[in-house]
Amino acid sequence: MKGNKAPGPDGMPALFYQHYWDTVGSDVGNMVLNCVNEGIFLKNLNFTLIMLIPKMASPVNMSQFHPIALCNTSAKLISKVLTERLKHILPSIILESQSAFVLRGASRTIF
Repeated sequence: MKGNKAPGPDGMPALFYQHYWDTVGSDVGNMVLNCVNEGIFLKNLNFTLIMLIPKMASPVNMSQFHPIALCNTSAKLISKVLTERLKHILPSIILESQSAFVLRGASRTIF
């Protein structure tokens, strides 16, 4: 993850985790493992802010804004772990006709 991305509702950018990984790494790892292995996903991790970014100076209507979703970095970490685990098995369990978001050839995933 890029460290300079905008932080989510928790206010913690990826740069914080990268800089202080020696201190917070084991706690973050345990949280990710609890989510992946036990299905325990803390409610506040799933909270996302939707912000409107102006496309131009002095916008006057909604079409002149671009929405951006600000997710908690912890939730992004969990999503990344799940994506990495699933990308190896999904091609074998999803039919080609149902695989719009499965990485195959020139396709891209939505994650």
